[in-house]
Amino acid sequence: MRIVMAAVAVALLAGCMAPTMNEARQEKPYRVLTSKKADAALAKCVQYEWQNQSIFGGTPGATLQSGRDTGYTVFTEGCQYFVDIQPKSSGYEVKYYVVVGNWIANKRLAALQSCL
Repeated sequence: MRIVMAAVAVALLAGCMAPTMNEARQEKPYRVLTSKKADAALAKCVQYEWQNQSIFGGTPGATLQSGRDTGYTVFTEGCQYFVDIQPKSSGYEVKYYVVVGNWIANKRLAALQSCL
């Protein structure tokens, strides 16, 4: 029984070890994309698509937040997947960050690409 309790405690604490968004931004993005679509429209599209993706039978939330100075960030619960949208000279740069590159990351990437 103690082994089971220890395993559960380790599993619960593992979620606390995920990097913050600012820490993740210090690393290379999972993908860098570009878009000609207006940043607000692109951010709303990504938020909508991510909110309506079924993962493990549920629909995890996605939050849209305006950037500090410009652009937008869309992120999921726990900030395991997020995208920064920033203006560039020829449109918008879209940086997609993930904690773990797995099938969920690829599913979110496909939804993101559908908005470009």
